[in-house]
Amino acid sequence: MVTEAPASDRKTRSRVSYPDMVFTLGLGMMILFLPLSETLKNVGYAVALVGWIVKRGVKRDFSIRMTSFGVALCLYLLTSLLSAAFAVDQREGLRGAWDVFFPLSLFVIIVNDVETLPKIRLCLRLFIISTAIGVAWGLFDNLGGRHFRLEIKSLGYPNHTATYLVMMLALLISLLLLMEWSARVKMLVGTVAGATVLALFLTYSRGGWIAFAACLLFLSISLKQWKPIVAVALLTTMILLGLQVTGRLWTRQITMLAHLDQDDNALQRLKMWRGSVLSLQDRPLLGVGPRNFKNLDYERYDMPRFDHAHSLFFTVLAEQGILGFVSLLTVLACYWHEAITLGPVKDVLTRTLRHTAMGSLIVVIVAGMVNTTFRSEVAIALCTFMALALAAAKGATSAAHGILHG
Repeated sequence: MVTEAPASDRKTRSRVSYPDMVFTLGLGMMILFLPLSETLKNVGYAVALVGWIVKRGVKRDFSIRMTSFGVALCLYLLTSLLSAAFAVDQREGLRGAWDVFFPLSLFVIIVNDVETLPKIRLCLRLFIISTAIGVAWGLFDNLGGRHFRLEIKSLGYPNHTATYLVMMLALLISLLLLMEWSARVKMLVGTVAGATVLALFLTYSRGGWIAFAACLLFLSISLKQWKPIVAVALLTTMILLGLQVTGRLWTRQITMLAHLDQDDNALQRLKMWRGSVLSLQDRPLLGVGPRNFKNLDYERYDMPRFDHAHSLFFTVLAEQGILGFVSLLTVLACYWHEAITLGPVKDVLTRTLRHTAMGSLIVVIVAGMVNTTFRSEVAIALCTFMALALAAAKGATSAAHGILHG
């Protein structure tokens, strides 16, 4: 016998539906404009945050589900705030702490309140759409001659753009290999993936290329499918031939891979990494402060003038000291542990998001060796993928229990 819900419960659900709609709208807006507009991305985040707070207030539910990765992010935020408090430029230090709070708060919101599979699928569709729009804009801008190395709107520099694009490729390839879609849908997603590979190549980011190779190898081994490697190899060959024929191929970035000892960029990075380590002599525990790399004594440490060390790990070491560096490693380790504990699972959506999250982490770590990766859009996407994977796993478990006890 089916019992009717009490009138008070129905009234509460009715009142919650409006702020939930606002929350979903804001979250969708943030994902859609993530690579396209800094302003609209922040507006979407603010709308989602307000909707989430109001929704929780209406439900009178202030319990927060926190995982090991979330706890690690809280620890990293704490060390960032401590480092900012003693930073050379405290205002910039607080901006650096905000770079940690943004993805942390987003992770908490999604894990706790993206409750249905349709919402998760909506988020994935919006990632695909935003990637397609961003890639189309970047290709048009690059092929039009405005920028020699491809950049995309709010993603900024080619190295940052490349890291984000490889993470989106981890998502697109996982979707193509695991989701049971029609041939038409797979063709559309495959077209977006192919255009994204072309855009990635045109960034001429060697760190991005190597990160993509590592991510592709992981997905192929984990899913026991070698078709992606063959497809990407053929596509890359076509891209190289096409650019060579049109005279747009920049061979220096390729040839210098075999002569890094003669590459000015590589030599400058070595100097910055050495200077980052030497800076610990003055500020060993908390560093010079988040986003304060530019305030280091360049002459004393014999390093070129940049606002970061062209390495995620050396940048954090110089800016947040040993405590911040250990906190970052803890965040990355907990992220991997979180993904491992999700598998093996039978739910296709959870498997897709799990592989996307793990592939994205590999991208952040590999590209982070030579580029600063765990900031802004990349950090937001990384945390969102894990949060959606956890939400999908929770939804699949709830559905299974419903079937068993229905």
